[in-house]
Amino acid sequence: MKIAVITIGDELLNGDVVDTNTADIARALRSEGYVVDQAITLTDNPQQIAATLQHLNQQNILALVCGGLGPTRDDVTARAAAQGFHLSLTLSDLALKQIEAYFQRAGKPFPPGNEKQALIPHKAMVMENRCGTAPGFIITHNNCPAFFMPGVPHEMREMFQQHVIPWLRHNLKPSLYCAERILKVFGLPESDIERQLPADILPPEVQLSFRLEYPLVLVKINSSGNDESALDQAEQLVRQRLGRFIVAQGDETLPDVVTRDLIGAEKTLSLAESCTGGLIAKLLTDQPGSSAFLERGIVSYANSAKHDCLGVSNQLLLKKGAVSAECARAMANGIRQRAKTDLALAVTGIAGPGGGSADKPCGTVFIALATHNATDVHEYHFSGDRQQVRIKTAYTAIDWLRRTLNA
Repeated sequence: MKIAVITIGDELLNGDVVDTNTADIARALRSEGYVVDQAITLTDNPQQIAATLQHLNQQNILALVCGGLGPTRDDVTARAAAQGFHLSLTLSDLALKQIEAYFQRAGKPFPPGNEKQALIPHKAMVMENRCGTAPGFIITHNNCPAFFMPGVPHEMREMFQQHVIPWLRHNLKPSLYCAERILKVFGLPESDIERQLPADILPPEVQLSFRLEYPLVLVKINSSGNDESALDQAEQLVRQRLGRFIVAQGDETLPDVVTRDLIGAEKTLSLAESCTGGLIAKLLTDQPGSSAFLERGIVSYANSAKHDCLGVSNQLLLKKGAVSAECARAMANGIRQRAKTDLALAVTGIAGPGGGSADKPCGTVFIALATHNATDVHEYHFSGDRQQVRIKTAYTAIDWLRRTLNA
């Protein structure tokens, strides 16, 4: 049985909202051995939705539908599904109780308009929404199912894992054996990575693909063999070739890895950020347990803040400038001395688009790392827009921590 993903909503086609649901579903299905054969995005047009559902059902294509289950007038999916399968809409007691329970848990009164979300096509099976107000449902027609889920991404993902995946495992044999591993690379462009990994060094049943997830490159290793021995061999080859540029794997992130390393090493950290505006602190404090190592972070954007909060001398700022190796070194030493931490990172630079010069163009960044032994400074010249320069700076600083902790 083939599988189609249908996403519904005018906002997906006019550019207001980016569709992430199709990608999330495709990845989840592939990990289970299923393949998405087609993806369709539709407007909030009941006739168009109904006709699409009819066509897929006639072709014996399982439909995974996202969106249009809300309480407003433009949420028409349930009505369209009833029309497409020649069913009536009925008020589902089970769906209504689930919606009421959601508002009770949230400590909020039940809005009268939300009863609309309990109108479900007759004989449809209700799927509980644990994260929101819109129940999902399943319609089976001509022995071919269609699953209807909310369009809110986190609600869809939870419902998909709780209801759709178990149904597929029980009722539909996977179409392929496919194991996958993802290695996350930082500091090498895609072209360099590809040159390091020619196809002829890999087992024949293994395929490599590359995807940019700025500022990382994701190296995806897929195997269609009968076991994971070829995958193990391929991963070992990739790790040998890319070495220290591999910063994370699977679902983990570079901040995840550095958090684990800092906690494991029992090291404390302080931060002095200028051009990144607190982004390094944000990335690290997104991780559970970051309070175990992060003592403080200061956004010393103005020269006065560098002087008042970090002790950078006015003479140094006047002579060398805020964007200089000397200033970065003084910032790192100043925050480490004040916070009394094992490690300190400091960043200062020109993120752009203005503020650059011939000597220090936009993208010029200095990063300093202070330890009990020494304070080192590196100069970088990053390309890209303001946000890209800031992200690249933050990741470069965090990766420097990773390499230091694993030296």
